[in-house]
Amino acid sequence: MGFLDDLGKSLNKVGKMTSEMASGAKLKLEITKNKSNIDKKYEELGSRIYFLNKEGMAPDESITTIIEEIDQLFINIENLEKEIEAINAQQEMKAQSEPVCKNCGQALKNDSKFCAACGTKVEEVVVEEVQAVSEKLCPNCQAVVGEAKFCNSCGTSLE
Repeated sequence: MGFLDDLGKSLNKVGKMTSEMASGAKLKLEITKNKSNIDKKYEELGSRIYFLNKEGMAPDESITTIIEEIDQLFINIENLEKEIEAINAQQEMKAQSEPVCKNCGQALKNDSKFCAACGTKVEEVVVEEVQAVSEKLCPNCQAVVGEAKFCNSCGTSLE
């Protein structure tokens, strides 16, 4: 059953990657729609100003409303771009944490000595643990201090 288990895990990984790529594509499509709506709002704004000016009328609240709608569309685009960046960063972190063959790029099991796809000898990789953001650091020496009242590395008061 080992082969089938490995195959199932691989297919699950592919499914997750496909889902993440689809999410990114949906966000990019949403950005495109927002940009198209901005173009339409620009056209609406220009038309409204033209007709108000032609009739000798001063700009009214409709101008402000259109401008606010354009501003909101730009904010939407900015938020969507941030979501895409977060997805890309998450994918990058996953790629860095999973060992792969230096020769062919095939995912490796943690205990592999040789790549199952191409037979290349696997080099040992030292993975540094990422320090949790929630860990409290000493302001003086940057040692991890947790909930201590004094740093156990340099003695600095932490209160």
